[in-house]
Amino acid sequence: MRRGLHVAVCLLVFCSWAFLARGARLEDQATTTPAPVIVEPSQYWDGIDGLWSSFTIRVGTPAQNLRVFVSTASQETWVILPEGCVNSSRACAEGRGGLYQPNKSSTWRSTGQYTLYIEDHLALTGGGLFGNDTLGLGLRGSEATTLDHQIVGGIVTENFYLGMLGVNPKSTNFTSPNEGQLSYMSSLFTRGLIPSLSFGYTAGAQYRLKKVLGSLTLGGYDLARFTPNNLSFTFAPDNSRDLVVGIQSITSVDSNGTKADLLPTGILAYVDSTVSHFWLPLDACQAFEKAFGLTYDASSKLYLVNDSLHNSLTALNPHVTFTLGNTIAGGERVDIVLPYAGFDLQARPPFVANATRYFPLKRAANETQFTLGRAFLQEAYLTVDWERYNFSISQCLFNEDLYQRIVPIQSVNALSNSNSGTSDTTGSQKSSPSSGAIAGIVVGLILCVAFIILGLALFLLRKRRTKIYADTSELPVPSSHRPVEYITRLFGKKELGDTSEYSRGHELEGNRPVLPELGSGAMPEKAHTELRANGLDKFDLAKGKAPIHELAGDDFMVELPSTRPIPSSTQDVLQPAVLLSPTSDRSLPGRDSPVSPVATVDGSTSLSEGYVVSPIAQRRPATNLASLMSVVREAGNTMQDTDHGRRGNPGS
Repeated sequence: MRRGLHVAVCLLVFCSWAFLARGARLEDQATTTPAPVIVEPSQYWDGIDGLWSSFTIRVGTPAQNLRVFVSTASQETWVILPEGCVNSSRACAEGRGGLYQPNKSSTWRSTGQYTLYIEDHLALTGGGLFGNDTLGLGLRGSEATTLDHQIVGGIVTENFYLGMLGVNPKSTNFTSPNEGQLSYMSSLFTRGLIPSLSFGYTAGAQYRLKKVLGSLTLGGYDLARFTPNNLSFTFAPDNSRDLVVGIQSITSVDSNGTKADLLPTGILAYVDSTVSHFWLPLDACQAFEKAFGLTYDASSKLYLVNDSLHNSLTALNPHVTFTLGNTIAGGERVDIVLPYAGFDLQARPPFVANATRYFPLKRAANETQFTLGRAFLQEAYLTVDWERYNFSISQCLFNEDLYQRIVPIQSVNALSNSNSGTSDTTGSQKSSPSSGAIAGIVVGLILCVAFIILGLALFLLRKRRTKIYADTSELPVPSSHRPVEYITRLFGKKELGDTSEYSRGHELEGNRPVLPELGSGAMPEKAHTELRANGLDKFDLAKGKAPIHELAGDDFMVELPSTRPIPSSTQDVLQPAVLLSPTSDRSLPGRDSPVSPVATVDGSTSLSEGYVVSPIAQRRPATNLASLMSVVREAGNTMQDTDHGRRGNPGS
């Protein structure tokens, strides 16, 4: 019973530990957030209005690899249809990042044709065939970000010469405002593939070092790519133009130390990587014309740069500084500096009739067109946290030993996030127990209570059984189960004159001849036994008084041979009485096999109760004596158990 109680306690401890550990694992699983997704650049430099670092996506089943630019304004994915290349030339298909063929995708589901509206304020419009298809990032072998039923728009317009990967999480409504479809960015987040609705991006700079590629991180940012600052920009209320900054000033300084103020009045501008240019007010454009010697081409609506001007500007190498703040004046500010190489772009057909250099400055018709495009993001790193409605812009770093330092941005809904802060918050955060941990603790407590009740029940049952055993031991023992009677039968009869039921006789009767031991080969002339002193003389050896060989009354031991010398005239040596088996075929207590019945010997007389003894003419073999002593010890142990109130089973 005690062992069972110990086992129950051990099970209690083990199960409690197991369920608490399970709860801890569930809590870890609940609080563990996925790592940000690093979108590797394609290592191509694409575009007709400059050379920009592109990224690879996979669309359709089987997957079709296409190159696209990053659009911070769009929530959709745009790809170029075969109709986008009228002459179906291979050069056109390659120049546009590859062509998507919906009819070769088994997972394409068409929705219809719709207008491209995200850049309509810049008069950059077009149409597209929209539907749903499988979409993933990178080349084959990186299927972790492959999602089915994503919005894909096939376009043909040259206003967007390459396709676009939208990183805005807004939904798209094709039929009604209440039937929006999740963007690819939101799908990644809801399926637990990125830690939050956020990203970090820089366009890359072909003119830096050995052509530094662009960088795009979904759900975090690459700290190795920029110099951090403390300025956090808030979203504008117009969700179609949310990433708005205040350009407080634009200044330049060349290698001669000549300075110029290029922005007469501060403005609010939209940061948008979908387009390439700086869209500034006319007076700012005119300030640039004066400072850099630019000429506006009305036909192409571009500031074209000939070889002479290019060489001059390269020698002066003016650096242009954009001072940004949350508003157009005052408050905390950050400076983003671009060298002249950041403005030195190449235009190619069909963007222009002939390939030429140009300065990426566009005259804005109104304030809705004030935009800082992809050219600005060559030197600026943009980190956007869509969940907290803020973003940051930092100066890019360009180092030879450039290694990624990816930092996740935690979601505001994450259980481990107790201090939302800004998008740069990456410190340790406290968390409350998750539902999994609570469930594990509750189950563990229930099992604890159950095992405590079980242990108490086992303890009470054991106590009750102990009491029953104690009460049972006080009951009278039936005569057939009394070990004393067995000992009496084994080692002698009652003392003469003793009528007690449990009187113990250890003396042999002297009025009966004692048979010799079977197999001994000796038959003494006369049996020598000792009589109890009730008016009878004791036996005398050689007229001297021999020692009385009387067994101890309480020891149940047979009489051992005397060590004293015996006169040689004595023929018969008195040996201890040896127990023989009962005349009936009965087993002794503690013996495995019955003892053979006593054989009939002529002239012998059986003792009372069916036992026969005889003097031994020679010493009994030691092996037989050891067997006899074993029987005596077993009988003694049986009696000792009886004296202590334990229930024995001495035999029948």
